[in-house]
Amino acid sequence: MAKQRFVHAATASGLTLLILPAVAQENPGVRITAGVEQRFEAGDNLALEDPEEGQTALSTTTLSFGLVTETVGQSLSVDGRFGLRAGEIPTGSDISTGFVDPQINLSYTRESANAVWNVDGNYRESDVSFSPSLSEFLNADGDLVLPEDFEDLEGTGTRRSYRFSTDLEVARNAPLSFIFDASIRAITFDAQSASLNDSLRYSFGARANLRISEVTTGFTRYDFDRFESDNSANTERDTNAVEVGITQQVSPRASFEAALGFSDISETQNGISTSTSGATGRFSFSYAMPDGAITGSFVTSQDQDGSRNNLLVGRSFILPDGSLSVNVGATSEEGSDVGLIGNLSYTKNLPTGSLSAGIRRNVTVNNNDEERISTTADVGYSHTINDLSSLDVDFTFGLVDGSGGSDDTQQADLSARYNYDLTEDWTLSTGVRYRVRDEDDGSSSDSTSLFVTLRRDFEFFR
Repeated sequence: MAKQRFVHAATASGLTLLILPAVAQENPGVRITAGVEQRFEAGDNLALEDPEEGQTALSTTTLSFGLVTETVGQSLSVDGRFGLRAGEIPTGSDISTGFVDPQINLSYTRESANAVWNVDGNYRESDVSFSPSLSEFLNADGDLVLPEDFEDLEGTGTRRSYRFSTDLEVARNAPLSFIFDASIRAITFDAQSASLNDSLRYSFGARANLRISEVTTGFTRYDFDRFESDNSANTERDTNAVEVGITQQVSPRASFEAALGFSDISETQNGISTSTSGATGRFSFSYAMPDGAITGSFVTSQDQDGSRNNLLVGRSFILPDGSLSVNVGATSEEGSDVGLIGNLSYTKNLPTGSLSAGIRRNVTVNNNDEERISTTADVGYSHTINDLSSLDVDFTFGLVDGSGGSDDTQQADLSARYNYDLTEDWTLSTGVRYRVRDEDDGSSSDSTSLFVTLRRDFEFFR
């Protein structure tokens, strides 16, 4: 089966690389890239298992491709990758070899004078038993965002996730405009673990904006959300929510948005249906300063466990050689104590490199649609040695507070990497990586490894 999937993927990638350059030559707005990376890694307990596994040596070849096309009024971006893994694996280890970790991402935007349409989606497969580095969960802004099933990723088998969303805004320059959106995302497992549950969520909504004046806009919105899980309770949950609000530009420097609403939640577990409903509301403001901005927000929301209140106040600074942003607040769920939330982000440009640091503590949702508190941190340092070489040091940390019977789970990764440009196209990286993962149930594991990576990127047309 894995061989057949590899043949299909390799054939598709080969055809893509053959056909797309010809398309690009007919359209100067097309840029096509491809990459090949060979990574050798050796170390102990690479899968972060408890009890720990022995020594592992892996060779992973990763092929990637990308297509970006931009014309007047529309843009399309497609990229993907897959790997081929082989190596010496400890007896009894569940690490997969062969065709591994395929993924593809799609983004499309079409814009006219009075409307805009966006489409976004991705698909990814991963090996449950091969615990990934936290760096794989960094978003486009470089912030660490833990997956919904972070605390449950244990066992053997394959994890598949996909997401698709679209939104359409029409009559956006008219006094009355509309926005329609829909999305679907799912996580499925071909795995052997009681903690891994398939889940599906789809939603759709509509918003109407009424431009009352140049500085005042009123709006009303309706949202529907459906969540399904094959957990032990066979959970099904429908949420209907409505709100009305106003956006006001108070002055050239100050603005606010306020909304009131109502949410109704119907839930079925073990064949028993219950319902929860209540008022919702939110208020946010922003005040521009010469060196940044002051912001604040207060949100009251509803879920199947009752109401939650979040309060945040922040200040951002534009520094001569970087930026600083601080937000501090509190969260309170019905029947529970007040908790601290907030975030801090700092960047600094150095004479021979850069430094970045961030820490975030927010309310998130796990793969059982239960609220939890997530804490993440990341620190990155880059030093340019000369025109050909550089040094990177990265630290990432993730912690989720247990909910719904789950244990607190935390993981930390530390890596140091030396990079050297062999030629204009080939880059060699070598370094060391240390990872540790702990859970409240007493399980603990760590891993130390050495790695060497050789990479080349190709650009067929610019």
